[in-house]
Amino acid sequence: MTLYVLLFCVLLIILVSVMHQWKLLLLLAFVFVASVFALLWYSDLQKKGVAEREIESVHILYGNEKKGLLNDPEFQRILRKKHGVVIKGNRMERLKLPKEVPYGIDALWPSGGWAALMFRQQHPNLQHKIYNIFSTPIVFCSWPEVTDILIRQGVVEKRKNLYFAADMKKLLKMGNQTWESKRLPQQKGRITVISADPRGDNAGFLTIGLAAVALNDGNKVDEKGISRHLPELRNICNQMISPEISAYTLFNRYIKQGQGAFPLISVCENQIIEFYQTYPKYQDKIRKHVRVLLPEPTVLSEHPFIALTEKGEMLLTALQDPDVQKLAWQKYGFRSGVADIDNDSAILQEIGLSGQIESFTPLPSPEAMEKIIEVLEKNDVE
Repeated sequence: MTLYVLLFCVLLIILVSVMHQWKLLLLLAFVFVASVFALLWYSDLQKKGVAEREIESVHILYGNEKKGLLNDPEFQRILRKKHGVVIKGNRMERLKLPKEVPYGIDALWPSGGWAALMFRQQHPNLQHKIYNIFSTPIVFCSWPEVTDILIRQGVVEKRKNLYFAADMKKLLKMGNQTWESKRLPQQKGRITVISADPRGDNAGFLTIGLAAVALNDGNKVDEKGISRHLPELRNICNQMISPEISAYTLFNRYIKQGQGAFPLISVCENQIIEFYQTYPKYQDKIRKHVRVLLPEPTVLSEHPFIALTEKGEMLLTALQDPDVQKLAWQKYGFRSGVADIDNDSAILQEIGLSGQIESFTPLPSPEAMEKIIEVLEKNDVE
């Protein structure tokens, strides 16, 4: 813009000099010089303003699954350049938020909506703003041979190029049968969905919640109703839970060790997309050999952000930026919680994921989930 103004002034001076209007020429020359100094001063002022803009450090506690995004250089650049914030974060090792918020914490970004709900119940008088930034469904990952077995057993359906675990209850009740009994002789072990430990991993926690809903014939379970399912849930958990404390580690081992070690696992959808983008050498294997089964209905892992201070609210606003939402979806698989953000992607088709999640169910009540976790912890003691 500055260059165009200067060029216009120069052309105007040349035109006037050709016309021999010397007084007008002197006036224009004075205006030209004044304009140059004014433009230079304004440009310098703008640069100083950008350089001197105060960058706010926002201190947060966050769930493990946000680690990749928070460490992403492009994500950090967008927050700093467009919103003037940088994140100083500490990762939480457990699903639950602390009962007492540490001093100096501006915001909380827990692993799931359940943790946020429990926090709100524990702190009913605490002033805060909360918004669900992202969501991602629970999915199962298997292999072609295993998936074909499950289709023949009537628990999985193929529709076009997508696979759906259409009878979750029947799948859960197959835990007393073996893969060998279903004409898959080289596959050892019982027919079960392997998950990370639900006491410390969000995907594992959601999987056992989904199992509780399936046993209750697809209906939401409250604290009273969960009691009659606890013995069966306990047996299912004993078969399902792997030694892995993280679904990220579980998916890593699933890909690298193959069908023999992990015939069927449960993870969050975003973990597949993040692995696919982070490790290109495994992309061909994932496209050709991994079968993603979407439970019908599934449960969503929500990622609510809890702003406790003004700086926390600044970051809450920044996380809703379309550039942030697009980056989080395309590179880390977090479906946007912001309206008008397109969650469709060519990557979905490559991996065999669905653009729209049409069938999902709420988790059991917080009190019911607490009872399930208590049973699992008691099981460890015994």
